[in-house]
Amino acid sequence: VNRRGEEMASGFGVKGGVGRCYPFWLDLQECARTADDPKECRFQREDYIECLHRKKEVARINAIVAEMEKQQKNAELQAKGGAPA
Repeated sequence: VNRRGEEMASGFGVKGGVGRCYPFWLDLQECARTADDPKECRFQREDYIECLHRKKEVARINAIVAEMEKQQKNAELQAKGGAPA
């Protein structure tokens, strides 16, 4: 394994199939191999990092849940005759 991250684990997932992020890793690796400037691979890198950590996905889910809770609270207030928040 190289410190620069040029190699990755086998690509097999926990249950034996292809790991969920391995295709993103292959895209990033191919881009890095063919690009003249590492900045050209920023989208592939972003996709790979998102697959690993899922920060954008979690933030979106949290925003959806918060909006659903807000709408439910407003509906309950309106049912009781109060003004929505």
